[in-house]
Amino acid sequence: MPAIDLDQYTGVKLHKDGKVLTATLTNPEKRNAMTPAMSKDLDRLWGDVDRDDDVNVVVLTGAGDAFCAGVDLGNVSRGKSTTGKVTSRALGKEIRDRFWKMLDCETPIISKVRGPAYGLGASICLSADIVVASENARFADSHVRMGIAAGDGGVALWPLLVGFHRAKEFLMLGDVIPARRAEESGLINHCVPDDELDAFVDEMARRLADGAPRAISWTKLAMNIVLKQLTAGAFEASVAYDMMTLRMDDAREGSTAFMEKRAPRFTGD
Repeated sequence: MPAIDLDQYTGVKLHKDGKVLTATLTNPEKRNAMTPAMSKDLDRLWGDVDRDDDVNVVVLTGAGDAFCAGVDLGNVSRGKSTTGKVTSRALGKEIRDRFWKMLDCETPIISKVRGPAYGLGASICLSADIVVASENARFADSHVRMGIAAGDGGVALWPLLVGFHRAKEFLMLGDVIPARRAEESGLINHCVPDDELDAFVDEMARRLADGAPRAISWTKLAMNIVLKQLTAGAFEASVAYDMMTLRMDDAREGSTAFMEKRAPRFTGD
Protein backbone atom coordinates (compact mmCIF):
# COMPACT_ATOMS: atom_id res chain seq x y z
CA MET A 1 0.00 0.00 0.00
CA PRO A 2 1.15 3.62 -0.52
CA ALA A 3 3.27 5.04 2.26
CA ILE A 4 2.00 7.89 4.43
CA ASP A 5 2.68 11.30 2.88
CA LEU A 6 4.79 12.72 5.68
CA ASP A 7 4.66 16.24 4.25
CA GLN A 8 0.86 16.43 4.55
CA TYR A 9 1.13 16.54 8.34
CA THR A 10 1.87 19.91 9.94
CA GLY A 11 0.69 19.92 13.56
CA VAL A 12 2.11 16.44 14.13
CA LYS A 13 5.55 15.97 12.58
CA LEU A 14 6.21 12.50 11.17
CA HIS A 15 9.53 10.71 10.73
CA LYS A 16 9.95 7.17 9.47
CA ASP A 17 12.95 5.00 10.32
CA GLY A 18 12.52 1.54 8.85
CA LYS A 19 9.25 0.11 10.17
CA VAL A 20 9.05 2.66 13.01
CA LEU A 21 7.05 5.88 12.58
CA THR A 22 7.67 8.65 15.10
CA ALA A 23 4.79 11.13 15.46
CA THR A 24 5.77 14.31 17.32
CA LEU A 25 3.18 16.69 18.74
CA THR A 26 4.50 20.10 17.76
CA ASN A 27 3.57 23.32 19.55
CA PRO A 28 6.72 23.74 21.64
CA GLU A 29 6.08 27.39 22.58
CA LYS A 30 3.05 26.19 24.59
CA ARG A 31 4.42 22.81 25.74
CA ASN A 32 2.67 21.13 22.79
CA ALA A 33 -0.80 22.15 23.93
CA MET A 34 -3.34 20.83 21.43
CA THR A 35 -4.14 23.10 18.45
CA PRO A 36 -6.73 22.51 15.70
CA ALA A 37 -3.93 21.51 13.29
CA MET A 38 -2.56 18.96 15.75
CA SER A 39 -6.02 17.59 16.43
CA LYS A 40 -6.81 17.13 12.74
CA ASP A 41 -3.51 15.36 12.18
CA LEU A 42 -4.09 12.98 15.10
CA ASP A 43 -7.64 12.22 13.97
CA ARG A 44 -6.45 10.95 10.59
CA LEU A 45 -3.09 9.51 11.63
CA TRP A 46 -4.25 6.16 12.99
CA GLY A 47 -6.18 5.22 9.85
CA ASP A 48 -3.26 6.26 7.66
CA VAL A 49 -0.90 4.18 9.79
CA ASP A 50 -2.99 1.03 9.41
CA ARG A 51 -3.09 1.51 5.63
CA ASP A 52 0.70 1.76 5.43
CA ASP A 53 2.33 -1.66 5.20
CA ASP A 54 5.73 -0.08 5.89
CA VAL A 55 4.79 0.89 9.46
CA ASN A 56 4.81 -1.76 12.21
CA VAL A 57 4.93 0.52 15.26
CA VAL A 58 4.27 4.18 16.12
CA VAL A 59 6.18 6.18 18.72
CA LEU A 60 4.04 9.11 19.89
CA THR A 61 5.96 11.92 21.58
CA GLY A 62 6.13 15.69 22.01
CA ALA A 63 8.57 18.27 20.70
CA GLY A 64 11.17 19.58 23.12
CA ASP A 65 10.77 19.00 26.84
CA ALA A 66 7.00 18.35 26.97
CA PHE A 67 4.54 15.73 25.79
CA CYS A 68 1.29 17.75 25.71
CA ALA A 69 0.06 20.26 28.29
CA GLY A 70 -3.62 19.88 27.34
CA VAL A 71 -5.67 22.10 25.06
CA ASP A 72 -4.22 25.35 23.74
CA LEU A 73 -6.63 27.80 25.37
CA GLY A 74 -5.51 30.49 22.96
CA ASN A 75 -7.10 28.50 20.13
CA VAL A 76 -10.18 27.18 21.88
CA SER A 77 -13.00 29.24 23.37
CA ARG A 78 -15.70 27.86 25.64
CA GLY A 79 -17.83 25.36 23.70
CA LYS A 80 -15.49 25.24 20.68
CA SER A 81 -13.73 22.02 19.71
CA THR A 82 -10.03 21.69 18.91
CA THR A 83 -10.91 21.31 15.22
CA GLY A 84 -12.74 24.64 15.22
CA LYS A 85 -16.30 23.27 15.39
CA VAL A 86 -18.54 25.16 17.76
CA THR A 87 -21.38 22.81 18.69
CA SER A 88 -21.43 20.65 21.79
CA ARG A 89 -22.55 17.75 19.62
CA ALA A 90 -19.43 18.06 17.48
CA LEU A 91 -17.22 18.42 20.56
CA GLY A 92 -18.59 15.24 22.14
CA LYS A 93 -18.04 13.22 18.98
CA GLU A 94 -14.52 14.58 18.59
CA ILE A 95 -13.57 13.60 22.13
CA ARG A 96 -15.07 10.14 21.78
CA ASP A 97 -13.56 9.47 18.34
CA ARG A 98 -10.05 10.52 19.39
CA PHE A 99 -10.06 7.88 22.11
CA TRP A 100 -11.62 5.08 20.01
CA LYS A 101 -9.37 5.64 16.98
CA MET A 102 -6.26 4.94 19.04
CA LEU A 103 -7.83 1.79 20.50
CA ASP A 104 -8.95 0.62 17.06
CA CYS A 105 -5.57 1.25 15.41
CA GLU A 106 -4.10 -2.19 14.70
CA THR A 107 -0.53 -0.90 14.84
CA PRO A 108 1.05 -0.87 18.31
CA ILE A 109 1.59 2.61 19.77
CA ILE A 110 4.28 3.60 22.28
CA SER A 111 4.01 6.92 24.12
CA LYS A 112 7.43 8.43 24.86
CA VAL A 113 6.96 11.12 27.51
CA ARG A 114 9.09 13.98 28.70
CA GLY A 115 7.75 16.80 30.85
CA PRO A 116 4.02 17.40 31.28
CA ALA A 117 1.23 15.16 29.98
CA TYR A 118 -1.77 17.05 31.32
CA GLY A 119 -5.52 16.92 30.70
CA LEU A 120 -6.16 15.95 27.10
CA GLY A 121 -2.43 15.27 26.78
CA ALA A 122 -2.60 12.66 29.54
CA SER A 123 -5.58 10.93 27.93
CA ILE A 124 -3.86 10.78 24.54
CA CYS A 125 -0.66 9.53 26.15
CA LEU A 126 -2.38 6.80 28.20
CA SER A 127 -4.47 5.62 25.24
CA ALA A 128 -1.27 4.19 23.75
CA ASP A 129 -0.44 0.52 24.25
CA ILE A 130 2.82 1.11 26.14
CA VAL A 131 3.85 4.27 28.00
CA VAL A 132 7.51 5.00 28.74
CA ALA A 133 8.42 8.19 30.57
CA SER A 134 11.50 10.10 31.59
CA GLU A 135 12.02 10.73 35.30
CA ASN A 136 11.14 14.37 34.61
CA ALA A 137 7.71 13.49 33.18
CA ARG A 138 4.54 14.51 35.01
CA PHE A 139 0.94 13.37 34.57
CA ALA A 140 -2.33 15.04 35.55
CA ASP A 141 -5.97 14.97 34.57
CA SER A 142 -6.61 18.46 35.84
CA HIS A 143 -10.14 19.01 34.51
CA VAL A 144 -11.62 19.55 37.98
CA ARG A 145 -9.11 22.31 38.70
CA MET A 146 -10.62 24.16 35.74
CA GLY A 147 -14.17 23.58 36.97
CA ILE A 148 -14.79 20.87 34.35
CA ALA A 149 -15.75 17.21 34.86
CA ALA A 150 -13.08 14.80 33.57
CA GLY A 151 -14.25 13.79 30.11
CA ASP A 152 -11.33 13.22 27.73
CA GLY A 153 -11.04 9.53 28.54
CA GLY A 154 -9.63 9.80 32.06
CA VAL A 155 -12.76 8.47 33.79
CA ALA A 156 -12.73 5.46 31.47
CA LEU A 157 -9.01 4.64 31.50
CA TRP A 158 -7.56 5.59 34.87
CA PRO A 159 -9.60 3.19 37.08
CA LEU A 160 -8.52 0.24 34.93
CA LEU A 161 -4.89 1.29 35.13
CA VAL A 162 -4.51 2.20 38.80
CA GLY A 163 -7.68 0.93 40.53
CA PHE A 164 -10.78 2.86 41.50
CA HIS A 165 -9.64 4.40 44.79
CA ARG A 166 -6.42 5.80 43.35
CA ALA A 167 -8.21 6.95 40.21
CA LYS A 168 -10.81 8.81 42.26
CA GLU A 169 -8.08 10.56 44.24
CA PHE A 170 -6.11 11.49 41.13
CA LEU A 171 -9.12 12.68 39.11
CA MET A 172 -11.08 14.44 41.86
CA LEU A 173 -8.04 16.40 43.09
CA GLY A 174 -6.36 16.87 39.72
CA ASP A 175 -2.92 16.70 41.33
CA VAL A 176 0.27 16.35 39.31
CA ILE A 177 1.73 12.82 39.47
CA PRO A 178 5.52 12.45 39.06
CA ALA A 179 6.65 9.76 36.63
CA ARG A 180 8.09 7.50 39.33
CA ARG A 181 4.80 7.43 41.23
CA ALA A 182 2.93 6.93 37.96
CA GLU A 183 5.04 3.83 37.32
CA GLU A 184 4.56 2.52 40.85
CA SER A 185 0.79 3.06 40.56
CA GLY A 186 0.53 1.22 37.25
CA LEU A 187 -0.46 4.34 35.32
CA ILE A 188 2.52 3.90 32.98
CA ASN A 189 4.78 0.98 32.06
CA HIS A 190 8.27 2.34 32.66
CA CYS A 191 10.04 5.36 34.18
CA VAL A 192 13.68 5.68 33.12
CA PRO A 193 16.43 8.32 33.47
CA ASP A 194 16.02 11.07 30.89
CA ASP A 195 19.32 10.31 29.15
CA GLU A 196 18.22 6.67 28.69
CA LEU A 197 14.68 7.36 27.43
CA ASP A 198 15.40 7.51 23.70
CA ALA A 199 17.49 4.33 23.65
CA PHE A 200 14.96 2.48 25.82
CA VAL A 201 12.05 3.37 23.52
CA ASP A 202 14.10 2.70 20.38
CA GLU A 203 14.85 -0.82 21.60
CA MET A 204 11.22 -1.52 22.49
CA ALA A 205 10.03 -0.14 19.15
CA ARG A 206 12.59 -2.26 17.30
CA ARG A 207 11.44 -5.41 19.08
CA LEU A 208 7.82 -4.69 18.16
CA ALA A 209 8.73 -3.76 14.58
CA ASP A 210 10.71 -6.99 14.14
CA GLY A 211 7.95 -9.15 15.62
CA ALA A 212 5.13 -10.96 13.83
CA PRO A 213 2.97 -7.98 12.80
CA ARG A 214 -0.42 -9.73 12.60
CA ALA A 215 0.10 -11.66 15.82
CA ILE A 216 0.99 -8.45 17.67
CA SER A 217 -1.79 -6.37 16.08
CA TRP A 218 -4.52 -8.89 16.67
CA THR A 219 -3.40 -9.45 20.26
CA LYS A 220 -3.77 -5.69 20.79
CA LEU A 221 -7.20 -5.58 19.15
CA ALA A 222 -8.50 -8.56 21.13
CA MET A 223 -7.48 -6.97 24.44
CA ASN A 224 -8.97 -3.65 23.41
CA ILE A 225 -12.35 -5.30 22.82
CA VAL A 226 -12.41 -5.97 26.56
CA LEU A 227 -11.17 -2.46 27.30
CA LYS A 228 -13.88 -0.89 25.13
CA GLN A 229 -16.61 -3.04 26.68
CA LEU A 230 -15.53 -2.02 30.18
CA THR A 231 -15.24 1.69 29.41
CA ALA A 232 -17.98 2.51 26.88
CA GLY A 233 -20.72 3.53 29.33
CA ALA A 234 -18.42 5.49 31.61
CA PHE A 235 -16.85 7.23 28.64
CA GLU A 236 -20.19 8.38 27.25
CA ALA A 237 -21.33 9.62 30.66
CA SER A 238 -18.08 11.47 31.31
CA VAL A 239 -18.27 13.24 27.95
CA ALA A 240 -21.83 14.34 28.76
CA TYR A 241 -20.84 15.65 32.21
CA ASP A 242 -17.78 17.34 30.69
CA MET A 243 -19.97 19.27 28.25
CA MET A 244 -22.51 20.14 30.94
CA THR A 245 -19.84 21.69 33.14
CA LEU A 246 -18.37 23.56 30.16
CA ARG A 247 -21.62 25.58 30.12
CA MET A 248 -21.32 26.55 33.78
CA ASP A 249 -19.83 29.66 35.37
CA ASP A 250 -17.23 27.57 37.19
CA ALA A 251 -15.68 26.51 33.87
CA ARG A 252 -15.45 30.14 32.77
CA GLU A 253 -13.89 31.04 36.11
CA GLY A 254 -11.44 28.15 35.90
CA SER A 255 -10.29 29.20 32.44
CA THR A 256 -10.02 32.87 33.43
CA ALA A 257 -8.08 32.05 36.60
CA PHE A 258 -5.68 29.87 34.63
CA MET A 259 -4.98 32.62 32.10
CA GLU A 260 -4.56 35.15 34.93
CA LYS A 261 -2.31 32.76 36.89
CA ARG A 262 -4.38 32.88 40.08
CA ALA A 263 -6.41 30.44 42.20
CA PRO A 264 -9.98 29.99 40.92
CA ARG A 265 -12.98 30.97 43.02
CA PHE A 266 -15.59 28.30 42.32
CA THR A 267 -19.23 28.76 43.33
CA GLY A 268 -20.89 25.59 42.02
CA ASP A 269 -22.81 27.54 39.38
